[in-house]
Amino acid sequence: MLNKDHILCSDHQLLKLLQEDSKEAFDLIYKRYWEQLFEYVANVVKDNDEAKDIVQELFVTLWLRRMELCELKSLKAYLFTAARNKGLTYIRDNISRNKYLESLTLFFDLEYDSVIQQMEANELTLFIDKEIAKLPPKMREVFILSRKENLSHKLISEKLKISDKTVKKQINNVLKHFRLKLAEKTLYLIACLTLLLK
Repeated sequence: MLNKDHILCSDHQLLKLLQEDSKEAFDLIYKRYWEQLFEYVANVVKDNDEAKDIVQELFVTLWLRRMELCELKSLKAYLFTAARNKGLTYIRDNISRNKYLESLTLFFDLEYDSVIQQMEANELTLFIDKEIAKLPPKMREVFILSRKENLSHKLISEKLKISDKTVKKQINNVLKHFRLKLAEKTLYLIACLTLLLK
């Protein structure tokens, strides 16, 4: 049974309890996030019944995979990423003439990292690599160390002998560039989809 101590638990503590098979921790995570996740998914798939099913399935998966989440840094980020992925899968499986085209557009308007995770890898990887090749040498080097070699800002600044602030600025500039290019590519894809669905 849930008590005051459980209710005051952080997400990190609840996750640990969940991995110890705590049904109470699961119930509290469910109560803490169900409504937010439902609103998020319903806003995208435009169908409340389907949104409920998607969120239910998400929580079933959370329970079944609870032992695999040891390295998880943010429960909230994990849940919303899973909701986004399930929502996108639903849209892809159910796309029709007009109803889901707007939802698909919303998904393509996600932040750069999210887009990379969602779009088909081969074509997008080629596109990204071409854009990286066009970057100024120092900016390209910073971006590759950050995103492809997963180095922290501090390690990059030490390696390249530049300040943390410069590293952050360079990465932000690259991400802005990619958002612009991906937005242009998205408009082209949507135009193609619209023609195909006519």
